[in-house]
Order: sequence, then structure tokens, then C-alpha cells
Amino acid sequence: GGDLSLAAGEGLTTGGEVTLAAGQATSSFGGAITVSSGHGIDTSSGAITVKTANAGTTGVSGLLNLSTGHATSGVSGAISVGTGSSASGAGGAITIAVGSGNSGVGGAITVSAGSTTSAGAGDGGAIDMTSGSSSASAGGDASLTAGSSSADAGGDLSLAAGEGLTTGGEVTLAAGQATSSFGGAITVSSGHGIDTSSGAITVKTANAGTTGVSGLL
Repeated sequence: GGDLSLAAGEGLTTGGEVTLAAGQATSSFGGAITVSSGHGIDTSSGAITVKTANAGTTGVSGLLNLSTGHATSGVSGAISVGTGSSASGAGGAITIAVGSGNSGVGGAITVSAGSTTSAGAGDGGAIDMTSGSSSASAGGDASLTAGSSSADAGGDLSLAAGEGLTTGGEVTLAAGQATSSFGGAITVSSGHGIDTSSGAITVKTANAGTTGVSGLL
């Protein structure tokens, strides 16, 4: 089919902008915007690419901002990122990666759930990361690993529960249950020091407050 091209003009100072906006509504929903690639009846569907242009010699590449609007009395809009299912192959993967650099620190990835300030409104938002289950083979692995370094110390990995006014949050480490064989094992191992000492392992309860006792180990 014929191509459709929508492009703003070049400029000496600033390039022209492209604005795509749906209509406002007074008593019902505002208009939606749908961007959909073409259906491939016999082969693959078309791709959708959203990206900013490369930077010039002295600037930075453009920001890519994906966010929903604020709400004054209801729930703000959600963001859903998902791949399609497959009837005969593997489901599509999702990759979130920060670009590499050759000066300064590497780019960060921040995943943060929402907080709440209203009394009695409920708990803060949860973060749930779960690997896939399987009915015919092993469940998917979940791995959380700090970065390595060939010139300095490896990255730290910190796992901590939140502070609380009444009770601090708990940390639970549990291996999986099995029906017909062994339950999963838990291994805690310090790092190997190739030229020097291995790392230490410390298990202890915190000091007591002014009127309590230290925790049982």
C-alpha cells in the first residue's frame, strides 16, 4: 500500500514540532489516540518504532517521556506494557536497558511504586516481580545481580524492608515447595577472594531500644 509521511520542517534554530492531540470533552471521556501497525495476513505484522533522534556534536539526545495524566478525585491512568501471546511459539520478550557511556557513571534504572498520604487510604503501592510458570517444564528463573568491574569493586546488592512507626517491615527468604521431589535449597555464600581473603557473613539482630530487648536469633 501507499506510504503516509507526516514530518515537520527543518529550521536553523529549532526544528518544527509535530503535535497529535485528541479532542477534549466536558461531560464524558476525552478522545482516544490509537496507533496501530498493519496486519500481515500471511506474514508478520508491521513494527512501531518510537525514538528520539541522535544528538549533535555538543548536545544530548532527546528525552522520551511516557506518562499518564493527573487525576483530582479518581484514579490516575495506568500504563500497560505487554507483548502478545503465541499459539505455537514463545511469547515475546520485554527488554529495558540503559545505554552505555564512556565517561561518568552508567545510566540508572529506577522502578518505584506510588506513595499515599491520605489517612486511611491504604498502603503504598506494591512492586511485584514474578518469573513465568510452566505446566510442562521448569518455571522461569529470576535473577537480580549487581554489576561487575574489571578495575574497581563490584556493585553492591542491598535488600532491605521499610521502616515503620509501629513495626518495621519483614524480609522473608523462602525456597519453593515440591510435591514429588526435594524442596528448593537456600544457599548463602560469601565472595571468593582470588588473591586475598574471602568475604565475611554476618547474621545478627539489631540492638534493642531504651525499653526493649534485642531480637531473638
